[in-house]
Amino acid sequence: MPPKAEYIELKKSIDTLIEEVATVKEQQKTIMALVEQLDQMRADNLEKDKKIAILENRVADLEQYTRINDVIITGLSINPRSYARAVTPENGGEPAELDVTSTERQVAL
Repeated sequence: MPPKAEYIELKKSIDTLIEEVATVKEQQKTIMALVEQLDQMRADNLEKDKKIAILENRVADLEQYTRINDVIITGLSINPRSYARAVTPENGGEPAELDVTSTERQVAL
């Protein structure tokens, strides 16, 4: 049988190792919980990415759908008015006839 001093020293070493193992187990539990949380967040992130892609496609489809009824007229000559003439009424506050039918008159026939 080993001497009593060696026995006490071995007992202290074993107790220290047991405490360290317990600490490592607690840290491992914390790490495992964080890994599970990270996996869940990654899954949520993938789900949200898919939803964003679906919504982006819907927005693109709706934007395209709103353009279906747009009419683009090309080839008409327009006589531009000056900005000063457009914002100042000629007869003291009432819009001139040119201002009322400006689009019709700007198009050169």
